Amino acid sequence: MTIKTFFTIIAVIALVHGVGFVLVPEQVAASYGMATSASTVLMARLFGAALLGLGLIFWFARDGSSESVRGVFIATIIGNTVGLIVVVMGTTAGTLNSMGWVAALIYLFGAAGSGYFVMARSPRLSSR
Repeated sequence: MTIKTFFTIIAVIALVHGVGFVLVPEQVAASYGMATSASTVLMARLFGAALLGLGLIFWFARDGSSESVRGVFIATIIGNTVGLIVVVMGTTAGTLNSMGWVAALIYLFGAAGSGYFVMARSPRLSSR
């Protein structure tokens, strides 16, 4: 898989989820088995806004410089690892239903894929 393909995949996943959380947070939360209240709807919309921003960062970084791409990968490893831990905790505690494992796979894909490209020391990442 190329860096461009990887960034395109995670950009689309982030953008689709971001739009869902912003426009229909109750339905998206319900698909994950979460009860909604005014405060959870607000948090879901804020999460959606963050996902929209991340999705656009991934989209625009697809053809970026080696320094900017490396920074995006490192930030993605950290953010997705933390997200993975949180979603696994939420799923095992019963806060999320089995869809929580889908979210865990998305976080794992983002962290592992980014880790792969950083560890592979791609010529594109190591050139200055």
